[in-house]
Amino acid sequence: MMIESGPTEATMQGAGKGQQPILEIRLATQADLPHLIRLMAEMDDLEVDPRDESAAHKMRTTMDAMDRYPDFKIYIVSEGGLPVASFSLMIFCSPSHNGTHQALLDAVVVERERRGAGLGAIMLEHAMHMASEARCYKLMLSSNIKRADAHRFYENRGFSQHGISFSIDLPAAEIHSVLQ
Repeated sequence: MMIESGPTEATMQGAGKGQQPILEIRLATQADLPHLIRLMAEMDDLEVDPRDESAAHKMRTTMDAMDRYPDFKIYIVSEGGLPVASFSLMIFCSPSHNGTHQALLDAVVVERERRGAGLGAIMLEHAMHMASEARCYKLMLSSNIKRADAHRFYENRGFSQHGISFSIDLPAAEIHSVLQ
């Protein structure tokens, strides 16, 4: 199943006094590197030096690696032509549930100044629609335990906590990075 790849426009309701800004949700391109770097830094509460070429190299390499997965895409959300949010979506199947498709939503971020304006809800609706179109039986995501506001946001949109997530940091020698 392929993820929808064309630009999609969505109207955000109630954005201001009678204004209804047009949002565009589209696949990210290499031209979006500065915006993706800025958004990912905001997600992790980091500062970014726009002159840092290593950040651009890392993002470009990551995007190139993601392109090798047929159904793992990065999306940009633009409002009035300006990128203000992003998310990644992966469609895959696994041996569980008889190989039915599943969707993984990752790297969901909205600019700090635009949070609370409905962009996140529109992104979630769009991701759920794409997952449904790909005939996925579920859409899942994970969120850092310290992001209580994000957890409330997801719960208010019908997501429920399911299971427990575990992770382990591996020694650097064992890590395979697309950047190597």
